Amino acid sequence: MLNNFYNKFRRITSNQVYFPEIDGIRFVAIILVVLFHAHGYFLGKSGISAPDSPIAWGLDAFLSKGDRGVELFFVLSGFILCMPFAHHYINAGKKIMLKKYYMRRVTRLEPPYILAITGIFLLQLLMHVNADKFTLTQQFQHYFASLTYTHGIIYHSVPIITVVTWSLEIEIQFYLLAPLLFKILQLPVVPRRLLLSAAILGIVALQHVFMPQELVFTIYRLIQYFMAGILLTDFYVSGSLAALFDRKFIIPIFLALFAAICIVPFKDYIALQLLFPFMIATFYYMIMKNNAIKKVFSYKFIPIIGGMCYSIYLLHYTIISIFGRFTMKLRITDQYLPNLLFQLAILTVLALGISSIFYLFVERPFMDQKWTNKLMKKDIKHEETNMQS
Repeated sequence: MLNNFYNKFRRITSNQVYFPEIDGIRFVAIILVVLFHAHGYFLGKSGISAPDSPIAWGLDAFLSKGDRGVELFFVLSGFILCMPFAHHYINAGKKIMLKKYYMRRVTRLEPPYILAITGIFLLQLLMHVNADKFTLTQQFQHYFASLTYTHGIIYHSVPIITVVTWSLEIEIQFYLLAPLLFKILQLPVVPRRLLLSAAILGIVALQHVFMPQELVFTIYRLIQYFMAGILLTDFYVSGSLAALFDRKFIIPIFLALFAAICIVPFKDYIALQLLFPFMIATFYYMIMKNNAIKKVFSYKFIPIIGGMCYSIYLLHYTIISIFGRFTMKLRITDQYLPNLLFQLAILTVLALGISSIFYLFVERPFMDQKWTNKLMKKDIKHEETNMQS
């Protein structure tokens, strides 16, 4: 029964090859983001604003950095999208057809995105969420900007439909640029790795001195993470240091690196910003190449939740906003920590539960790359039945 449940929710992959540890990585990234927004909602709406113990203070510091789950996603996106290109350039594998590459992005991501954004927008209209700030015409303009992934470019601010889609707009920009960036893998191994590393460091340094508002919500601000994903793919496909990373001494290093990624204030210091993309890439490589760590990230419920990350990401902020207004009325005590844990548990379960329904019935069917062909066959059969009748 458990296996049936697992298979029903497991991500469908285009090449029928499934790596559960990849969804385990997605689990870490999406949980950090969900907890970050649930924590932010609690701070803004609960009326309890001050941690009242060292444990509460530490948890508060950890949760406030959950937004770096977005950077974790960006490195992983660079890795996943680069993989078939890396096999072609490094291992003389099958050439990637760009038409198929772009069409896969459209057929896989756009239907659930359009349905989610449209549903959230209609719900906001019914609840008059933005009526006090924007006219109806303006709300439709923001909706179409989000629908076309141009909100950040046009308005230079987070979207009003659901703020999380700013990062999806940057993902789309990377999808368009990615095949050009992947050509760097045609170079010999040492030059390409040095060039990728230098580009990451150079971009971070440039961002530190030149960051106009017009570019804040574009790929310019975060491209170093996608490039770290490309560097990671290079190492993965080449198998570099694979035996070393499978040694037992990697485990304590991995735990220390995991803790650093979660709690160190990287955004406060330029030196740490320079290191952060490389740390994430190294963290991922440890998961992929160390069998003991891989088993943990492949444990069934972890990749199941990670595999639903796109649905969870699209919906969780709206779910927290809708149900949070009711859950915040429930209090255990007047203390900060018990109430915070209570709200985090309720809102996280609601976000994951409702998103899983959307995933199962909306997103997952579009993971099948043949869904368009199947739909056309159904239409043809329906027409033939009508003609015969």
